[in-house]
Amino acid sequence: MRIRDKVKRPRRPVVVYEILPPREKDGTLDSYAEIISSLLSQTHIDAINIPEVRDEYGRGERPVKSQARAEPREFGQLLQDIVGIEAIVNRVVVHQPIEEEMRWVEETYKKYEIENLIVVGGESSKIDYPGPSVNTALRAITGQINTDGGDIFCGGISIPSRVKESKNMIRKGENGSEFFTTQVLYDSSKITKMISHYQVRCRELNTFPRRLLLSFAPVSSQKNIEFLKWLGVEIPEDTEACLKGDSAAMIERSLDVAVKVLNETLGYIKENNLAVPIGLNVEHIMSYNFQASVEMLQELARIYREFCIKAENY
Repeated sequence: MRIRDKVKRPRRPVVVYEILPPREKDGTLDSYAEIISSLLSQTHIDAINIPEVRDEYGRGERPVKSQARAEPREFGQLLQDIVGIEAIVNRVVVHQPIEEEMRWVEETYKKYEIENLIVVGGESSKIDYPGPSVNTALRAITGQINTDGGDIFCGGISIPSRVKESKNMIRKGENGSEFFTTQVLYDSSKITKMISHYQVRCRELNTFPRRLLLSFAPVSSQKNIEFLKWLGVEIPEDTEACLKGDSAAMIERSLDVAVKVLNETLGYIKENNLAVPIGLNVEHIMSYNFQASVEMLQELARIYREFCIKAENY
């Protein structure tokens, strides 16, 4: 069953692992394919989510040195061909004119055989980017490329802390986004509020809610925390204080935080009888956190799958 079919079935659990493309200096892509094979031998996942990280000047100085990396779609093609698991490639669409961007999308679909894209916007609406907005790009992909022989399954990013994010999700859904991944979560208050608002708006508009993949990641150093905050992730002060310690302690505590946030979010959904389909997206942030992220994935997936079995709306 393809990832798109799993995403569209509300009762079907969906678990995704997010991994950066390898650094160019690390050699061939094949070595990373071995890492993914190792992951698959330890747990079950439905797809690999490959982000595109760009340096945005408005974020300030990057706390971790930027590394030249392999192209996400090239890495995705390798994983699909060698490892045999579907790839979801993220694309920041604002950096070149829409005509060029659509050529990139079409080439990604035809040459690299990538069928799943997460359409990502710029850092700020106040910046005058040369490329299209997320909604413009979604309309072009689903209305232009997909009606001309394409078959691209589109998703989007959801930022729980953003004002009126549920409205943004509705708009993206109308333009072709079939699912969303959140920013990494270290608190449940804003994600539960966003899910609730999204449910209400979907009911008012008599439309079905798109699946929402909740994102989590372990941390093992203060640099990890600084990098997450640079990416825009909100970490409450008391949570950050709780996380501090040596590397082993931080990994264990970040797992405890993730379990707490997931349980609180799933509990809220159950208590309020919400029907927004939930999924799971676990990422490593840094390559040296790989094993910690696998352990987090195993524990969160166990909790999540148990919820899916028991929940009436799933």
